[in-house]
Amino acid sequence: MKSWNQHLTAKVASSFLVLSLVAVGVVGSVAFFSAREALKQAAFNRLSVAATLKEEEIGRWFEDQQRDFLLVTQHPELQRNIKILLSGKTADPNYLAADKILSNYLISVTQTKPALREIFILDRSNQIVLSTDKQREGNYEILANVTYFERVEATATFDPIFYVSPVTGKPSVTLATPLRDAAGVRQGIILAHLNLDRIDRIVRERTGLGNSGETYLVGSLVTKNAFISKADKTEAREFPEGISSQGIDAAMSGVSGSGLYRNYAKLPVIGVYRWLNEQDLALLVEMQQEEAFAPARQLAGTIVLVGLASVGCLSIGVYWLTRQLQISREQLENYSHKLEQKAQEAEAANLAKSEFLANMSHELRTPLNAILGFSQLMSRDRSLNAAQLENLDTINRSGEHLLTLINDVLSMAKIEAGRTILNENSFDLYELLDSLEEMLRLKAEAKGLQLIFERTPEVPQCVRADESKLRQVLINLLGNAIKFTQAGGAILRVRTKQDKQETSPLPSTPTCILHFEVEDTGPGIAASELERLFKPFVQTEAGRKSHEGTGLGLTISQQFVRLMGGEIAVSTTLGHGTIFSFEIPVNPAAVVEVQPRQHYRRVIGLAPDQPKYRILVVEDKWENRQLLVKMLESVGFEVREAENGEEGVAIWESWQPQLIWMDMRMPVMDGYEATRQIKAHLKGHATIIIALTASAFDEERAVVLSAGCNDFVRKPLREEVIWEKMMQYLGVRYIYEESTQQVAIASQQEEKEPYTLTAQSLRVMPLEWVAQLHQAALRTDEKLIFDLLEQIPQDYAPMATALADLVNNFRIDKIIDLTQLDSA
Repeated sequence: MKSWNQHLTAKVASSFLVLSLVAVGVVGSVAFFSAREALKQAAFNRLSVAATLKEEEIGRWFEDQQRDFLLVTQHPELQRNIKILLSGKTADPNYLAADKILSNYLISVTQTKPALREIFILDRSNQIVLSTDKQREGNYEILANVTYFERVEATATFDPIFYVSPVTGKPSVTLATPLRDAAGVRQGIILAHLNLDRIDRIVRERTGLGNSGETYLVGSLVTKNAFISKADKTEAREFPEGISSQGIDAAMSGVSGSGLYRNYAKLPVIGVYRWLNEQDLALLVEMQQEEAFAPARQLAGTIVLVGLASVGCLSIGVYWLTRQLQISREQLENYSHKLEQKAQEAEAANLAKSEFLANMSHELRTPLNAILGFSQLMSRDRSLNAAQLENLDTINRSGEHLLTLINDVLSMAKIEAGRTILNENSFDLYELLDSLEEMLRLKAEAKGLQLIFERTPEVPQCVRADESKLRQVLINLLGNAIKFTQAGGAILRVRTKQDKQETSPLPSTPTCILHFEVEDTGPGIAASELERLFKPFVQTEAGRKSHEGTGLGLTISQQFVRLMGGEIAVSTTLGHGTIFSFEIPVNPAAVVEVQPRQHYRRVIGLAPDQPKYRILVVEDKWENRQLLVKMLESVGFEVREAENGEEGVAIWESWQPQLIWMDMRMPVMDGYEATRQIKAHLKGHATIIIALTASAFDEERAVVLSAGCNDFVRKPLREEVIWEKMMQYLGVRYIYEESTQQVAIASQQEEKEPYTLTAQSLRVMPLEWVAQLHQAALRTDEKLIFDLLEQIPQDYAPMATALADLVNNFRIDKIIDLTQLDSA
């Protein structure tokens, strides 16, 4: 019995022991693999952080060296003395002086900038004429592996060319830039060997990756991969066939990532590899798997020992481990919940901003629509005298100025809300530049400034880009140049630079880059103001003194240029002027793709022999409704009005108008629902519905068109847009004011002797009349000019005819000259 009990005990003990070992083994294995996975992720995070920090530091170092080298080459003292040194006239007494000055300057640079190991100058035959290493002077330098900078662009990045130095036997980088004379012919080259010791220190120091942690840089030298910077323990090893591993090969092929693999020494490692595109380098941060996963093995061993000692302890250990995992999961879930809340809050804030913008646009543009519209409508009244017309013109210009300020604020808000998009179209670049020159020339001449537009012959005439944003950027830059310049003038230069990807088979690849440069002779910008120059609502000292603008022009221009694929750069000299420049990629367009611009002619009535056109205006604001009704009735349309969508649908059903001007935001029933109800009927498809909206968002067009509208017009309304849309959809023909004037002028010119108009001719009129004509010409107000011409007595009809010819032939500048001479 005792023996049986002992056997049973042994069996139970054995079974318990086996079960315990199995349980401990299972738990130990689960713990090991769980801990290994967690450690792997933690190691990846540590390695990624280290790689990111070193990548940023390496990038900043190369940018610093590029900037320092460019600043050295731009030093006025260096530029002046290099011309003497490269002249080769050693007998010239200035030659030795220039040699000494340059030697002292370059030596002082290498002492203060240790990263520039050696700086030297080559003549046209590549002979070293000056070097901080005097032993190398007179030698010839091979330029196969230098990194050129053809242009002095401090913000540009570059890809350094690494090569094995024949002097040190180590990887090296040499920066170079050509030295050219005034004609652009290369007279020599200035070069600088970089000292890459700092790169080594960046790679080696503060790894924080344990005993086996290692970071190194790999580059392609000749035909094999080699270390650019490496740890001390790898320096003694030779790799005649080049170094290779999964991480190195992936990074050198331009792929960044992480993984478990064997390194160049065939040791299993956990690593993060990055391809540094700006430097053509591969950065690898690795640590051996043995060290990385050692805590997992230690944890599994401890659990096994504890389990063998006591099943109870094993249970406690399992419970504790489960509890810790639960806590970690709860913390992770809590963190995830907080992130989700933050995302929802950010989305709500963005929606609130968009709603605010929509409301602001509607509330601001709606009264402006009435102000600008009624001022245009009143200007058609022939009974108004010159003073009243001038008052109307003042109201109109003030409203336009207010609209510009509102558009600037809304544009800035749209940019911040991420609602600004690129709208490319084909247009005539020459015509755009000519129109800007014509628009700004009078403003410049009024201040006694020169305005010069220069473009090189290779600039394409027709291009595809965002014409509206390009026009606004150029107007902002040129307007600032004229506003802040008191003497001298402003110059706009346009040239092209061929893109490196010109031969790409992709049709969307830009084939050329347009370079724009606006230079003025103004007061310049202080260095302390450059940092905040492009910040919104911030003005320079000159801007604050002018008491003009909102401080948004440059900010919006910078954002627009970035959207088009460029960046505005600024260079300035205090007291001498400022240069703003930017480059944007464009696609040349065929001439047939460009829509010809239509010159606006004022409509004064409907042409005869046309059907009666019934027009319905649906608008909740009385003043806006009256504006459109009076404008349409003034030329002969039959017009009815409704103050909401419900009334509009009822009038449409009974009256059947051919065209409806539909406001989209109205009480009772909005324009969207009214449009859908009309278009739901078969006869509604024959009715043209054009939406009226004060929205600031371009994407509003898609929403309006999806509701069934045929087109979209934004407030404030322009009468020329109203007439053009009705001509487009109804085929309406108009009688224009210009046609009447030209017929009258032609009839006056029949059988008349040629008349020569001079400044003396104008003396027959009162000085006050001449002054009014001068002001009207400065504002290019053709209507006011013709009103003034009607005051000329019949005895001086030839003079009136000659002045009218100047206006009709777009030579208002001649009138300005004649009246200016007379007033002087």
